Amino acid sequence: MTIQAIFWDYDNTILATAEAHWQKHQSVLARQGIKLHDNYRHRVYENNGQQNWQWLKEELGLVFTEKEYLQAIDLEFGQFLQNLQMRPGVEKLLNLADQKSIPQAIVTNARKASAKPVLDAKNITTRMQFILYKEDYQGRKPNPLPYLSALAKMATFLKQPLDPKRCLIIEDDPKGVESAHKAGAIVIQRKISESAQESPYANYCCYHEADFIKTVENLLNC
Repeated sequence: MTIQAIFWDYDNTILATAEAHWQKHQSVLARQGIKLHDNYRHRVYENNGQQNWQWLKEELGLVFTEKEYLQAIDLEFGQFLQNLQMRPGVEKLLNLADQKSIPQAIVTNARKASAKPVLDAKNITTRMQFILYKEDYQGRKPNPLPYLSALAKMATFLKQPLDPKRCLIIEDDPKGVESAHKAGAIVIQRKISESAQESPYANYCCYHEADFIKTVENLLNC
């Protein structure tokens, strides 16, 4: 079976961004006199900026407008840009896909204003056939529409039918894994931590670099 295309999630799949996102929200809220307690980490992690703004406003009394808050967190996030690193093994697998001429794309829940400057700065954008940001598709993971949209766009790019069962999707979050599974693709869950929840929708689940590389290599070489 030849893999036709690879689709990546962005946050905490290609780049390790969780801590930077957490700190940007903490810093901006602190300037408003709001303490963001550690027990909110997972909630912040699984939402994008707009979604976090909504519950922060409703539950913690944030007074910023959505536009003001998004501008503030994007500016704060820029301070962490130079220190963001690819997750172990990702660079090697991006190169392997290039060597095998397998087209790649990113499907992210992140806003374009938040993610594009990072992907551009890390020279990831040019390695992708396209990137779908939150604004580019309907629905939200775990809904399959984000990946169904990506599969259709890749088929148009390749100018040939695309079989989801011959496409590989790499995700970290269980919601993203479920979305990819419902779209009919092969799904690898690269967990954000060794103790993170394992999704029942993943075809393969791994955390450590060696396991991740071996899993992808086996799929690309079979």
